[in-house]
Amino acid sequence: MAIAILTRGKQAGRRLTIVHWPATIGRDTSSIIPVDDDKASRFHARIKKRDKLYIIEDLQSKNGTYLNGDRVSNAVINSGDKVLVGDTEIVFLTPEAQVDISTEIADLEHFVMSGELDEVGGPIDIPSASSGDQALIANRLGHGLDITSDKLTANVLSRIFEIESNILSSDNLKELCANTLKGLHTLSAEISRSAIFLWSSSSRRLLPLAARHTGPVTRFFSSRRAFESVISRKQGLTLSPGTPAGTEVSRHRVLLPIIHLGEVLCVVHLEADNVAIRQEHLELEQMRFFLERCAPSIDAFVLRQDLENYSVGMIEAMIATLEAKDTYTHGHSERVSRYSLAIGDEMNLDRNVRRLLLMSSLCHDIGKIGVPDAILRKAALLNPDEYEEIKQHPVIGANIVAHLPNAKRFISGVKHHHEKWDGSGYPDGLAGEDIPFFGRIVAVADVFDAMVSGRSYSGFIDEGAAVQQLSEEKGLFDPDVVGAFVRAWQGGRLTQKTSTQKNSPKKSDDET
Repeated sequence: MAIAILTRGKQAGRRLTIVHWPATIGRDTSSIIPVDDDKASRFHARIKKRDKLYIIEDLQSKNGTYLNGDRVSNAVINSGDKVLVGDTEIVFLTPEAQVDISTEIADLEHFVMSGELDEVGGPIDIPSASSGDQALIANRLGHGLDITSDKLTANVLSRIFEIESNILSSDNLKELCANTLKGLHTLSAEISRSAIFLWSSSSRRLLPLAARHTGPVTRFFSSRRAFESVISRKQGLTLSPGTPAGTEVSRHRVLLPIIHLGEVLCVVHLEADNVAIRQEHLELEQMRFFLERCAPSIDAFVLRQDLENYSVGMIEAMIATLEAKDTYTHGHSERVSRYSLAIGDEMNLDRNVRRLLLMSSLCHDIGKIGVPDAILRKAALLNPDEYEEIKQHPVIGANIVAHLPNAKRFISGVKHHHEKWDGSGYPDGLAGEDIPFFGRIVAVADVFDAMVSGRSYSGFIDEGAAVQQLSEEKGLFDPDVVGAFVRAWQGGRLTQKTSTQKNSPKKSDDET
């Protein structure tokens, strides 16, 4: 059995189980994978099964069949590959996840792995809609409950947002995951043990990041096949109660994937002793929604981790040097990178593009290293000569990062984050679509942080007022980028909290 998930097109979000082969794809309603797409042929393509091998074949379609971006006529298709027919994108998943349960898990003192997959509750669907849709959230959290007003739903959302806000200032991925588990236990007193594992699609490995338990029993009981099923299906899973040898405690278990932009980031393992964690239970729905909210922050840390170590070390050293020169920039680069990734998420940028955007946004102000301290620290408005000098920092920064690996792919956000949509910006006076894409994104993130963080001569501005001002300055910024930024803010995915902020130097009496 395989699964086809329609991720783009009129039927985005639809999930089809494939049990009959060959599986045809096309507009004809008799197709195993029917698509509502005028640009697709009636019988566009088909997937054939040969033992454990899957092959996709184009059926002389009018617009061609594309596998992971390449046009194909006959090719092997693997789990996780993307097929494009017309304007419809389909992710193909097979049961053979080929997950390498790492030695870190196998040797984990408190983790008992078995080969069983006693699935009784069945798969748990993970909604694909944006977690920022407040109406959808209310419907999901209120479904099946006797709610006579919106007060309960509002209280649930407020509770989840409060827990989420407390984990956003984590210093690293492991701390973030540990705080995520703490949040899950806060949402449900039924949980006895929980663990979170990072999934690497490139190495096909699961790595343990954090574990938490309450009570005297600390040993986990899980299934290798359960992990494989959750990753391959991109669905949560309930397991039948199990009683490990030497114990009298009945373990009720649930595995939930943390998914961001259609990709599995982590798998969360939950256990409750002698109490069922039911799929329809409100607390499980709250936990699933909470994990959706945590996904972008986890993804941001994973992206950081994936960057070349020596490049990151070099960049962090330069940022630290810059922040030592200019107290205003303390935490600024990190916040701008967080805002930029939130915009990228709203614009559905793929993982590789977001990885480059992260690098670009982190480096955007590095050129200020070459600006005299007297100008950077000046508490009043700059005079014309000083302003001309500080306008050189994007070019200086571009020259600095030009020697880093893949610099040509992300340098645009460093050099062009002060260009304006109407052509009034610098250093090149570019306008509209001529401004590189990363420059347009970083520009919005940078200006927002400047407004809400405030320089000493301009003071602070309320977040809501800053968002409103950005929305009204249509001539200065890419309207699509501003729209994505506003949606991210309205969905609660923007925060001023950073790992550096809690270590920020205290203001002197003269500054307060």
